[in-house]
Amino acid sequence: MTTYYDIHCHIFNKDVIIRRLVNVVQSLLAIKDLVDKDVTSAELKFKIDGINRTLEEVTQESSEDVFEALDKVYRGNVVTTPLMFDLTYADDNDDDENQNKRYRKRIKRVFWLLSVALPFIKRRVNRKIKSDELSKAFDKIKDNVKKFEDSFDRKSDEEVEIFDNANYAQQIADLEYLAEKYETIKPFFSIDPRREYKGSVNLVDKLKEKIVADDGKFTGVKLYAPAGFSPTDPVLMGTSNSPGIYALCQEHNIPITVHNSNGGFACLSSVLKVRGDVLLNGNIVKPKKPLVFDERFFSRKVHKAIAERAKKLNHPQLWELVMKKFPNLTINFAHFGGSTQIMDYINYNFPDEQKRVDEEEFEDAIMSLSDKNKAIIRKAYTLKRRKRILRDDLTIAERAEVWNALYRTGFIDNWAKAIFDIIKNPKYPNAYTDLSCFSEGTIIESPDSQDLIFSIRETLSTFKNSFFDKLSDYEKSKILYGSDYYLTQFFGPSMEQYFSDFKLAFGDDFETIASINPKKFLNL
Repeated sequence: MTTYYDIHCHIFNKDVIIRRLVNVVQSLLAIKDLVDKDVTSAELKFKIDGINRTLEEVTQESSEDVFEALDKVYRGNVVTTPLMFDLTYADDNDDDENQNKRYRKRIKRVFWLLSVALPFIKRRVNRKIKSDELSKAFDKIKDNVKKFEDSFDRKSDEEVEIFDNANYAQQIADLEYLAEKYETIKPFFSIDPRREYKGSVNLVDKLKEKIVADDGKFTGVKLYAPAGFSPTDPVLMGTSNSPGIYALCQEHNIPITVHNSNGGFACLSSVLKVRGDVLLNGNIVKPKKPLVFDERFFSRKVHKAIAERAKKLNHPQLWELVMKKFPNLTINFAHFGGSTQIMDYINYNFPDEQKRVDEEEFEDAIMSLSDKNKAIIRKAYTLKRRKRILRDDLTIAERAEVWNALYRTGFIDNWAKAIFDIIKNPKYPNAYTDLSCFSEGTIIESPDSQDLIFSIRETLSTFKNSFFDKLSDYEKSKILYGSDYYLTQFFGPSMEQYFSDFKLAFGDDFETIASINPKKFLNL
């Protein structure tokens, strides 16, 4: 029997789940958007029940309980690589005096946002669809969130907090215990360079202990730059006094997984001191003063705040600086930019802001292109009242030509395209990406029953047929399967459906992305 690998998953227990409340807010906003569309009561209830189901499934007492919930799907036939998440400095801002004391107030603001959002969305739904079942589903979310809030208020000084060092130590202990007990668990150790600046640990020595040593229980490294640091931080890149994390990983073929999409999680601070490079206004710079973010994290624009922090701290352009210095680094750019970015790339979807552009801005953007590319782009737009308007009759070939030309101007910023340019480059033979948290799909009726299910199979098949099948064997060898359990379940299919859809959409090639490629990535 073929052994598969889930190269990207999480098995955090209830002590880490509070940060997932942000995802509950995002999911509720998505439900609000559905209300404006032509959806049925059953479809809305399905989405709401999904939030409740996930909240209940992942708030387990131990990490082993969460792993066992995942393994009910994998049945011992899938090797998992659970990723740690170091949250200790997510709200730190280099403020030793008040280190991470603000987060309680901010988490309480999430509860407040939910208390405002839930009745607002419930009223919107009730005005469109009268349903006692929907009302009960909303009330269940309210009850689940209230349980979180009560637990949060009751925490004592001895209990593990989500943003303190005890949580970090607990994750390490949990994963080492699981790696010792289960041969199918290969955990990744989380690194945040700010630990070294606090004087608490030498991170190179820590990795030698946890991974390189004969009794090390960890297999790889996890980096999450949007939590508040640059991919080119000196602790990672190396200094005159230390070779750095990347040099150690390259020397010992230690695989690294880095979050690389413009969604997910991000630092809570509005002002952040960063060591290393950031992306500002399309330019890579080393900031001489702390970054000031435009969007506050704890607000109704949380998704914009996350995207802003991701772009400035974690853009693929920043990671290419890492690859240029360490070309043989084994690294997985997780999420392939995100499923929305992937589908925009393979379908050559134009952002709304590029469908109607100021003429002067348009001409400035294409100025550096060749005459041929200028002609291609100008031909795709009509001029009306000093506005360039994208034609709606372009063929797919024309769309591709124009889309790629606009990408080169910077008019289109697509993470999937940027990541693909890195992983297909033969200069970086050990660069990969994974398809974890692929959540572009539709609610359909189950073929085996009248129950509704959320399926990504059709979208995945489009990816497979329109993109993957056209790749060279070398390019195909850079794509990995991952679930991002349990985050995926907030936005899309159940874990059973997710795994089934991947196997059916990829067919025989599932072995390529879920067995052959990950073995190489993990150096097994």
